[in-house]
Amino acid sequence: MSNAKTKKLPLAGIATGIAGGTAFGLITPIFPFAHTLGVTASSATIIRFIIGSLIMATVVLVTKSALAIPKNKILPLFSMGLLIFSVTVCYLSAVTYIPVSLGAILFYTYPVIVTVIDPLLQRRLPSFIQLGLSILAFTGITIALGTNIKELDWRGVLFVMGAAFSISGTLIISRSVVSHIPNLTIVFYVNIVATVLTCLYLFLDGNISLPDQWSDQWIGWSLSIAIALLYLLATLGQIATVNFVGPSRTAMLFNIEPVVTIMTAIIVLNETLNQAQIIGSLFVLSAVVISCYRPVRIPVS
Repeated sequence: MSNAKTKKLPLAGIATGIAGGTAFGLITPIFPFAHTLGVTASSATIIRFIIGSLIMATVVLVTKSALAIPKNKILPLFSMGLLIFSVTVCYLSAVTYIPVSLGAILFYTYPVIVTVIDPLLQRRLPSFIQLGLSILAFTGITIALGTNIKELDWRGVLFVMGAAFSISGTLIISRSVVSHIPNLTIVFYVNIVATVLTCLYLFLDGNISLPDQWSDQWIGWSLSIAIALLYLLATLGQIATVNFVGPSRTAMLFNIEPVVTIMTAIIVLNETLNQAQIIGSLFVLSAVVISCYRPVRIPVS
């Protein structure tokens, strides 16, 4: 059994987790506006990674962050880039077979997956309280989003579970990386790897729209850049939060994403908040708040 100590959840970890989850939650209501202008999901994805890589390259140069990485961390860092790319491809593929709401519900099994697998890899049993909170949050998301079991398609289920396990893998692997490589350097390399893989994927897929095909290029670029910046903020928040509180608690804090999406859709898209969304959101928020008050376990070498 590995040694570990407990400490109060740091405010910085809570702040980065909430900020990252909020950034992710804002993307879903924004993308439909871009899509109506002709911006495809593939176009938004490649723009996201290219802009992210350029910004992080600038930040790394300005801050003079170390680019050298330990040899034993090259593979984990590449794996993180591969898995983040896999999340995007699997999720976009899934929603071509199943409704977005069902895809979101299945995708948010990942906090439960992380809560179970991460402690086992550290040779300790999962925290039953934290597992219970993860299940509470998942239940809330299921209630809030709602779904029809008849709309299940095994291809969509396989793709979305691939996305869920990919994001789980990213969080778990990042634990071994954040203590050896600066956060900015991690995000820089992850974006580079994801950009290369996305370019190769789009070359084979071909489902990309060029700016001259958009009905309004100025608005299309503005929304695409906004989405890219939100993704970058979310990724930075995710890496920083793992550094502060570990993978399991990071996954819990990021449960705030669908609640933010619902609230933003009500404000921006004039959607109506129904009873199921209120109850489900309260479940999620309760689980997140309780989790913030629980001490976090810190492995000791």
